[in-house]
Formats: sequence, structure tokens, C-alpha cells
Amino acid sequence: MAPAFARSADFALSKPARTPCPNLAVRVPGEPAPCTIHDALPERGFPGCVTFDCFGAGQRVTAWADWRESPDAAFGAFDVMRALHEVLWYLAEPVPELADERSALADRVAALGPEADVGAVRAEAGGLFERTSVAVRGRRARSLARADLVGKDLRRRGLRDVSLRGALLMGTDLRGVDLGRADLLGTDLRGADLRGALLGSVLFLTNPQVTSAVGDGSTSLPGRVHRPGAWVS
Repeated sequence: MAPAFARSADFALSKPARTPCPNLAVRVPGEPAPCTIHDALPERGFPGCVTFDCFGAGQRVTAWADWRESPDAAFGAFDVMRALHEVLWYLAEPVPELADERSALADRVAALGPEADVGAVRAEAGGLFERTSVAVRGRRARSLARADLVGKDLRRRGLRDVSLRGALLMGTDLRGVDLGRADLLGTDLRGADLRGALLGSVLFLTNPQVTSAVGDGSTSLPGRVHRPGAWVS
């Protein structure tokens, strides 16, 4: 209901925000409206639905707001809270460097509500994420931040501890690559081949990034990132 999406490689059709997806079943009063193509989303042209993650914001909003009674309030709150919960995910990065600063900011962000200034929160958190990355990887570590590497074979590129923040890695070949402590905040990994890649120590990796990529049982991931069911050994 809440998110908008545009027709693209991720979605087979466009949908405005705050309107039902046409793939939802007819809703029975008092019951959730299930997705009629949930078991075949990628095949039906909706891989973006598979990778979507609200980072727990949906559960928080629905605990105190009912979109059926106050749709504007509930959907507006969801937009803000999803942004805040994504920040909280990154603040919980399990590394000792600057942990006290991240914990203090996480406490403040967790106490915020739908009236929060998301831009200000992101700006403050972004600076802390950058300092955390430098502290973990070292000041002399290479940077490929925001690089366009779409479709490249990166197996011999030497990406250990590199900043790939905001880089475009769609469809890249990363099979067997050891990324070490690479910074993957905002890295686009859609369709990237991660089979056998070593990502167990990378920074700022999220479940949506992993779900959008290709991997297998030999791909190592950070402990808090879930292995997609499709990644069979």
C-alpha cells in the first residue's frame, strides 16, 4: 500500500504511493490482503518486491497507527520511520571503532517519531558512517566510491578493503573475490555474481542488497545478514 514504484527492471508496472498494488487479493474485512503472485515475484517482473525491506518500520508504525482509519497519518509516519530505521541498521554495524558514538546517536534516533527531520538525521549519521569506514579500513585504503562498474569482471581487480560506497556493481562478476572490510554502503549489487565471494567482514551490507544479487552456499556473509533461500549450496 504505502510505497510507490515505477515500471522498470524491478517492477512490471507503475504504482502511486498509498494505493493498493493490483496484485493484492480482494481484501476480506479484518484480514490482511495477500499478494497473489508472492511465490513467483521475480518471474512475473517484480524482483523489487523481493528485495524491499522496511527495516522494521512497518511493525513499529502499525503498532500505534491504523492506515484504514488514518491513512495520511499512517503512511506519512511510515515514510519517515522507514528512513530512520534504515539509519539504525547502519548505526548497529558490529565493529568496535566509534561504537560509543554510534550507540549514542542510535539512542537519539530510536527516540524520534514521525515529525523527525530525516535530512538532518541522515546528514549527521552519514558523517559518522564515513568516519567509521575510515577508522576500520585505514586512511590509505583505496576508494571506488560511486564508480560505474556495471557488468565488469572484477575477479582480478583487488577489492579488499576498498570503499565501494554508492558504486554501481549491477551484473558484475565477483565470484570468489575477497572483499575484506570493503565499505558497501549504498552499493548497487543487483544481479552481481557473488558465488564464493567473501563478504563476511564487509561494512554496511543490508539484506536487500544481498537478496538482489546472485550467490550460493559458499558465499560468506556478515552474521546479521540473512542468506537468501535461493542461495543453495
